[in-house]
Amino acid sequence: MSKTTFLSGEVEGADLVDLSGELLQIAERIQDEMKGLPYGDIQPEALDKVEVAEQAVDERALELQQGLGELAAWREALVAYETTWFQVIQSLGVSKN
Repeated sequence: MSKTTFLSGEVEGADLVDLSGELLQIAERIQDEMKGLPYGDIQPEALDKVEVAEQAVDERALELQQGLGELAAWREALVAYETTWFQVIQSLGVSKN
């Protein structure tokens, strides 16, 4: 299990600011892909999947904050979150490439 040191902000050798930066990078990539796409056309079921993935990210973040989580689980949750969003974007049938 990882250890959180709140004074130094370290989680198993990783800075909490760096971990937040990882999430920000993913959010920026998602936002870039969503630019100009019809957000209102996203099916409720797809948004439900995004919400589940987002909750997993939140849970892993809380675990790390409490010193109970592992970086691998955090990063897996981030990958799942990003993958879920890109599946939603793809489901809109619009390619930006």
